[in-house]
Amino acid sequence: MRLYFLFFVWAVEINFSLAHAQSPILASAQLPAFFYQGDQPKIQFLLSNKGNLEQTGNLQLELFDAKTKNPVDGWFYNQLSNQYFTLAAGEHSTVRFPLTIPNLFSGNIHWQLTVRIDSTKQTISGQFEVRATHPADTMLTADQTTAKGGMRLLLRKAEPTKKITEQPVSPFSVQPIGQAIFLKMTIVIYRKLDSCVVLLPLSAGLQLKGQGLLFSKGKPKAIAKQPLNDTTLSMTLYDLAPGTYQWEYQFTTRYPGQFLVPACRLQLFNEARKEYHFVSKTIEID
Repeated sequence: MRLYFLFFVWAVEINFSLAHAQSPILASAQLPAFFYQGDQPKIQFLLSNKGNLEQTGNLQLELFDAKTKNPVDGWFYNQLSNQYFTLAAGEHSTVRFPLTIPNLFSGNIHWQLTVRIDSTKQTISGQFEVRATHPADTMLTADQTTAKGGMRLLLRKAEPTKKITEQPVSPFSVQPIGQAIFLKMTIVIYRKLDSCVVLLPLSAGLQLKGQGLLFSKGKPKAIAKQPLNDTTLSMTLYDLAPGTYQWEYQFTTRYPGQFLVPACRLQLFNEARKEYHFVSKTIEID
């Protein structure tokens, strides 16, 4: 029997061994559609025991280059590719396989999970994309007379006095799934600009919450936002007078692992076009 279902944007295929009875364990994937080079996600699957008896079995996760069909388990540091499980009747459990996405690979990865219980074998499969990060990981400083800026990841906490405090997200701190994360952008403009295009790549570990845009300093005369897609948040600020402009996006952590928040790009337009790149950030989620 063969079943098909979608998770996010990738097709997942389920096959049961025809030589044996159908497995009482139902496995389903919980994966984002993409990761970036350098990400260390925990590939997550949900196991459900639909039978009336306790079940013990083995899981095996295999990774392949979708283009060449060659295995990449060692290259992707798939160190816990074999795991055992025990599920009581009616029980559900989440199983995670930690991976490290190498910095020298970009393209599609085909994955296959095999679930074995005695003589019963079930496989599910699918794909995810590995996206390349921009080679420039720091802000260019060739012309500080035009503009400068920065990007910060923040947590907000309510004090007993009802005051709200901001706390930077440390690369070594672990945030729970569902945690609100604020990404604050700051630009200091030294010369009048016709326009400025802001391009913010999205991370697999962060989910944008609502429109997520709030200016706290500076008011551009006009803002044009492009529709949200799964690659980049984009907006254009028009007619920028010299001064400080500060705004923020609100995200929610949604997937376990350590993720890169890629460097934001600023494209400044006046008499000549200049481009800046902000330092990338990392966030760890569990």
